[in-house]
Amino acid sequence: MIDYYTDAEMYSAKKQKKKTLIIYFIVLGVYIAASLAFLTYFWTLPYSGYRDTAHKISLIKWGHYSLTAIFVIFSFIYLGIKFKRVNRYYKLCLHMSTGLREQSTGNFFEYDENIQDKDGVDFKSLVFIEWNKYKKDFFERKVLVFYEKPFPEIPKEANVSYVTQGNVLVSYEILS
Repeated sequence: MIDYYTDAEMYSAKKQKKKTLIIYFIVLGVYIAASLAFLTYFWTLPYSGYRDTAHKISLIKWGHYSLTAIFVIFSFIYLGIKFKRVNRYYKLCLHMSTGLREQSTGNFFEYDENIQDKDGVDFKSLVFIEWNKYKKDFFERKVLVFYEKPFPEIPKEANVSYVTQGNVLVSYEILS
């Protein structure tokens, strides 16, 4: 059997998730440090009715407001797009490592380049022709492969035995 998916990919996804969180927490730390600097400077200003002090207070407030707006926008974009995709990929890899696997045999028909979404992860598919013993007929089965990885090299109309987990290709073997 040729392994298309290995557990090393799960560990790689775990490292990527950890790196993504570390970057976010570094940015959060910088935001908190800058907020504390604004707050400390605000507290050190003299309490008096001087016009210069009032101008500094308004500059501090607007500076902190804009910094907060930038941080909130960054958080929504970073956590909503980057971290969400990495986390979903990690969860899928975790399920592929621990989930139930199914073995099937079919004749390879074609590669399907269309992007398909499963649990928030992009896939392309391999199309196999399989025999359904209950309906006594052939049917097309699309087995998903990761979009970022190249298709496995399978000759057209080859008889292939493959292992899937959640309809995602784990390993395959060309029988003829």
